[in-house]
Amino acid sequence: MRIGFDARWYNDSGVGSYVAGLVPALAHAGCDLVVYVDPAKPVPGLDKLAVNVVPVSVGRYSPFASIEFRRRAKQDKLDVFHSPFYVAPRLECPTIITVHDLIPFLFPIYPWMKQQMVKAGYSTGVCRATHIIADSQHTSSDLQKVLGVSPRRITAVHLAAERKVFSPCGTAEELERLDEKFGVRQPYFVVASAHNWRTKNLEGALKAVASAHNQTDLKFQTAVYGSPQGIEALRSNDLWAELNICRVGYVERGELAMLFRHAHAFVMPSLYEGFGLPLVEAMSCGCPVITSNRGSLPEVAGGGAQCFDPVDADAMAAALHALLRNPHELERRKAAALRRAADFSWDKTAFDTISVYHHVNRKSFSAISK
Repeated sequence: MRIGFDARWYNDSGVGSYVAGLVPALAHAGCDLVVYVDPAKPVPGLDKLAVNVVPVSVGRYSPFASIEFRRRAKQDKLDVFHSPFYVAPRLECPTIITVHDLIPFLFPIYPWMKQQMVKAGYSTGVCRATHIIADSQHTSSDLQKVLGVSPRRITAVHLAAERKVFSPCGTAEELERLDEKFGVRQPYFVVASAHNWRTKNLEGALKAVASAHNQTDLKFQTAVYGSPQGIEALRSNDLWAELNICRVGYVERGELAMLFRHAHAFVMPSLYEGFGLPLVEAMSCGCPVITSNRGSLPEVAGGGAQCFDPVDADAMAAALHALLRNPHELERRKAAALRRAADFSWDKTAFDTISVYHHVNRKSFSAISK
């Protein structure tokens, strides 16, 4: 069975992390892969894998993509084609798409016209796909409720953190590096900023940290990583002046892992997530997590993180205060995070994904036989 994987979607987003984590795991599992890449954004490390790499210059949203990939599918003798995003070409072979979330249907994150176009793209993608992989059971449920997709056409497959990067194995030198490069010193909490900072509930995270500040006389920092857009939008709020915020901006994965490893907690009270990969990355580093009880987050958190109503800043603050004041509680939460993180691996994700490939291929072969 030969699989075509559209890695042109590799970038700095969550979809890029999905591509970078899944493709090597599929190759290591012995999957016969043809990986289509954007020459301008090659996936790191493909040259070290037993895969066929094919540069494709046609745009990801181009109407000519279907023409190009029909030709490629025949030439490369594909049995199944997998797109890691909702956009996929129209092919003769079975097509699988991965849907990470349905945020555009639930929150106004784009200008009205673009929002309608994105929603139409999702609808077209799920109709065109032979089968859909969802990041979580919650996203699977959303696909059924919002877009009316039959549950028989959906398989939930969890994502994972890269264990070589996101691990609890840190050094004292890392603390020196965090101080020298970012000015971050223990104790500190970690918060994520983002372009879609409203759905990430950055304001709720900062309110929780501010409330924790009011409950203790201990001094601590708040390290905010990611897009400056969110924190810039909230910078005029007088509540944040007392938080000793350290804006580290965009960081490399290794630096993010260092931030997680030495933090007292990662605060992630999103209003919605299709999966919530940073939650798993933090837990994999042994970082206690304060998160939301909405979207897929309780499903992913399991017993490894504390879940709260994302607007209940006082409840989250009490949990943060306990982590600051009680070393035993801190160690207990770190251990719980690591236990839960062990349930996620890219090898498992690859195994479950390959099972979907076989299911779709068998179904297609059976239909042809009839």
